[in-house]
Amino acid sequence: MTRAVLADLGKVLVGFDHQVTCDRIAEATGIPAGRLRPVLFGDLEANFDRGRLTPHEFFRACEEGAGLPRLPDSVWTGAWRDIFHPLPDALAALSRIRPGIRRVLVSNTNALHWEGVLRVFDPSGLFDALVLSFQVGAVKPEGGFWDAALAAARCAPGECLYADDRPELVDAAAARGIPGFVVGRPGSFAAGLEECGLLESLHAPTGNSRTGMTVPLS
Repeated sequence: MTRAVLADLGKVLVGFDHQVTCDRIAEATGIPAGRLRPVLFGDLEANFDRGRLTPHEFFRACEEGAGLPRLPDSVWTGAWRDIFHPLPDALAALSRIRPGIRRVLVSNTNALHWEGVLRVFDPSGLFDALVLSFQVGAVKPEGGFWDAALAAARCAPGECLYADDRPELVDAAAARGIPGFVVGRPGSFAAGLEECGLLESLHAPTGNSRTGMTVPLS
């Protein structure tokens, strides 16, 4: 029996476009966007997502790695943060998950991306817990991240259902005993939850609003 849904964030509940970041930095520096992408979205980002770098440290490391001139932090912040938009159908499906099933957001993200997410939707009534990589110090598919996710779910791996847009991460969760499905097209998040019998009927009284949220910190 499923007792918790573990939902990824990017391309599941919110859309994003990294090209916006590359284009804005390219415009500010004259460096081609194609040269920026492998530096900005490689190992440096992974360590930013693990919380090992502050935004200021991340910006300076990107400048060094890509041979960029020093830019004001305000330029970097807007370019890095303001790339998100909500996916209303997926958020609506999340709100229809049956009462008694714990809802946990599980995301590889960093402090600035999370700030950008909060500008486009409010998670406070949708989730019982947040597991964010920059807070727990580990990223999917690292064992420490799954440990944090299962602690937040408060149930056994086999009692969770995991949804992510990346098949390799769904496979990694399965290796930990967490079943899941891939969100690959619009509507597939809701379809996956529906197939598992986790959604309330659209015509039934919801009685399913969440007024509080516990956020495990580490």
